[in-house]
Amino acid sequence: MKILLKCFIIMSSALLLTSLAMAQQATPESLPSMQMQSPAATVPSSPAAEQSAQPMQKMDKMADSVTKMSEMCQMMMQKEMGSARCKIVAGITFGVVLFLDLLLLVVLEIQWIVYWSRKLKAERR
Repeated sequence: MKILLKCFIIMSSALLLTSLAMAQQATPESLPSMQMQSPAATVPSSPAAEQSAQPMQKMDKMADSVTKMSEMCQMMMQKEMGSARCKIVAGITFGVVLFLDLLLLVVLEIQWIVYWSRKLKAERR
């Protein structure tokens, strides 16, 4: 029983530290949503219930924070994947245009060589 209690305390303190770290890195858009949550909204009546409910409230708060963070990460990844298609298309288009430019440059050089060889032959006659 003591081992379980120690594990629970270690886990709750680790989650508390991670939530504090996330709170310090909060952006201005996320601040109003964090301010709307009030810890005084659910206050147990007896001291024994308060002691047992307080870690659970912290755990629930941590779970909500982790859930919100994962949802935000998923949304950012969806935006990245949506813009990846545009980047791939732009890269392919640039590659095709570059290939055509090089091909036309080779054709122009060949025509230039043929033109100058004819002109030099005409001057010799």
